[in-house]
Amino acid sequence: MTLWRQPRWLLVAVGVALAFGVVAIRLLVDARRALHAGEMAETRGDRPEAIRHFQDAARLYLPGSPYVRDALDRLEAVAAAAEHAGDGPSVRAALEAERSAILATRSFYIPHRSRLPNIEGRLARLLAAAEERSVAPGVTFEARTAWHLERLAHRPGPALAHVLLALAGLGLWVGGAVGFFSKGLDANLRLRHPQAVIAGVAFGLGLAMFLVGLRLA
Repeated sequence: MTLWRQPRWLLVAVGVALAFGVVAIRLLVDARRALHAGEMAETRGDRPEAIRHFQDAARLYLPGSPYVRDALDRLEAVAAAAEHAGDGPSVRAALEAERSAILATRSFYIPHRSRLPNIEGRLARLLAAAEERSVAPGVTFEARTAWHLERLAHRPGPALAHVLLALAGLGLWVGGAVGFFSKGLDANLRLRHPQAVIAGVAFGLGLAMFLVGLRLA
């Protein structure tokens, strides 16, 4: 029995590693595709479309991914180009997309957090400048900027229901992988059809729940 348990648990470990590998590869591929689509839109001069694609690429976070950093850099470049062209709405849209993408990837830490003070400072000044003076007559531009900056510095927490959906999906997804290798294969590595099908369905459903929950959270 001991001799068989070691290969079986090795298969389980390999299966779990492959499951995580599938997600990592998918995140990298999708981020690269979105980044490329943004570059094509920027080449056509379509700033709103470019901002949308760069934001999508930046939201597909994976530790060490070069595409997320490149997408954030592209959003900075779009904001700078729009500012040079006097396109205020595009400046604001690019900065808001960059801030939103960074906050969308937060968990117990915020990736690329060092970018936020500069982004939020610029956004606060843009928002203050765009305000109707009749809203708060007599209030200085500096006070308006500080008011917006205080609210931008607030970090809203993730939606609990979506977090629970992602966690449930993660458990089901990993459990499906473990179940496939531990119950879906016999001693000769042939499929045990009922168990293998159930494990495969659990894996696919769990992965879908995880990605949807992660996206919405």
